[in-house]
Amino acid sequence: MVVAARWVFVLLLLGNIAFFAAMQLPQNKSGSEALASHAPFHAEKVRLIAEDDAPAASPAQPAAAPVAPRVCLEWGLFADQELAKAKAALEPLKLGDSDISVRSAPAKSSTYWVYIPPLKSKQDASKKVEELKGLGIQDSFVMQDDNQWRYAVSLGVFSTQEAADKYLVQIREKGVKSAKATPRNQESGHSSMIIRSAGANIEAELVKLKQDFPATELKAVPCPQ
Repeated sequence: MVVAARWVFVLLLLGNIAFFAAMQLPQNKSGSEALASHAPFHAEKVRLIAEDDAPAASPAQPAAAPVAPRVCLEWGLFADQELAKAKAALEPLKLGDSDISVRSAPAKSSTYWVYIPPLKSKQDASKKVEELKGLGIQDSFVMQDDNQWRYAVSLGVFSTQEAADKYLVQIREKGVKSAKATPRNQESGHSSMIIRSAGANIEAELVKLKQDFPATELKAVPCPQ
């Protein structure tokens, strides 16, 4: 009897434990209940998008290329009498009136001239030019104007005294001891010419013409508006 009572007690204890464990497990929903908890799925509203239907990207607009400013040639400075001669020298180039304009220089502006003082004759001046070429100095001209500088040898015109003095030192080191540097005061009435048709052929012709006006300068400048 005692043994039987013990087995009954053990069985009741195991039953209580199993019941308690079952009560602690989560309640699983059925498949239909799980689907019902989700938002409804409308298959008729699903549409596939083809590649052709996709919105096309706007093409990138190319950046505008910068417009390069026109380049003209400025030739000068000329006194009134020299300006008339220079204009006459340009006539064979057959430039139109709109291709040439005159720009007046500010009154009392100054440039700086490196030169060899006037020699006795044109022959002596030409001989000096050849000597300079032998020393490696190519940019020299004989002044032929009918004034105090006739038969002087021009070696260059500079916009600042520092540049003129520097060049003077360089050529003296080569043996040109008679060269000098002096300011050239440009009183009112001095002008330069702006040539708009600045092609390669025109520029080459102007370089040749400049030899007859050695105190002038030829340079590229932006065309005036």
